[in-house]
Amino acid sequence: MKGINVDSLMGHVFKLWIRSKKQILDEFRLTGPQYEVLSALCNLSSLREEIIQIDLSEETGIDPMTTSTILRNLEKNKMITRVRGTVNTRVIYIELTDKGKSLYNMASSKMLMCCNNLYRNIDEKNFTAQLLMLSSELNKLNN
Repeated sequence: MKGINVDSLMGHVFKLWIRSKKQILDEFRLTGPQYEVLSALCNLSSLREEIIQIDLSEETGIDPMTTSTILRNLEKNKMITRVRGTVNTRVIYIELTDKGKSLYNMASSKMLMCCNNLYRNIDEKNFTAQLLMLSSELNKLNN
């Protein structure tokens, strides 16, 4: 594959993947960060009952102030509820509503179908190994 610039190709593939992801999320009126927060909330909910904003911030890598804005918008759209703690009133517990669970499950299902279609002709095991090596090298550069 002489003449292919790996950096350009990787950038191009990344842009196309983000565009595809955005098209799917647009169908559900979700942004990428909202989907990430819903995903984290869904995952954390399966592990424990009480989830607070900082848990979601840490799980997603999204700073707490931005997480707060995302949660406010999700609450306006009735995807989550936020309940102030009775013992410690500074703590706000976050829960998915039935509407939020349903929307997340539909969006997640559509994303999975897209990925399965996308990766159908790719040796996923080898591709994953290559991406893990690349991720490891990038982590070394960024630390």
